[in-house]
Amino acid sequence: MFLLMLAAMDNEDDKSFMMDLYKEYYPIVRKTIYQILIDSRDVDDLINDVFIKLIEKISLIRSFDCCKTASYVVYTSRSVAINYIKHRDIQRKHAFYGSESDVLGDTVDTDDSVEDFIVRREARDALSDAVLKLPDRQRDLLYFKYVLDKTDMEIAEDLSINPNSVREYLTRARRAAKKLLEKGDETEC
Repeated sequence: MFLLMLAAMDNEDDKSFMMDLYKEYYPIVRKTIYQILIDSRDVDDLINDVFIKLIEKISLIRSFDCCKTASYVVYTSRSVAINYIKHRDIQRKHAFYGSESDVLGDTVDTDDSVEDFIVRREARDALSDAVLKLPDRQRDLLYFKYVLDKTDMEIAEDLSINPNSVREYLTRARRAAKKLLEKGDETEC
């Protein structure tokens, strides 16, 4: 994609400048992105994204000296990689929340009756609906704690909150989900 955009540029001087920039900074862009992703599958796509972003800022980059250019390229690389990770994580989160089936699946124990199975499934679906109505932060807290089995310290790091406050936030999230469940029961009657 970067090469297509480069070919579409009208100004030969800009083409030459970007090609030189690409040749000079390709290794550091690749290394920066790989260090953040720790996965080589999407590195090449993100390298293209970085240089496409740099094309958009060509006049700004031309005004920099060598050191500022290197810093700007590394900063752009880091931003693209971090934004990719955030976007990927959001997609995964919504894929989980949007699925109709639970992670555990709809299995019936041989000891349970069909009625017990249906009651449990309805309770699980009601809980799932209640959790989906929670604000994002509370939903994330419950997801991290009970689905991903993260520790309070890991949750604090992921959500950038004080580790001592995680328990309190979890309690509030559970209470909010319980209130939504109770509201749902009242409207069914």
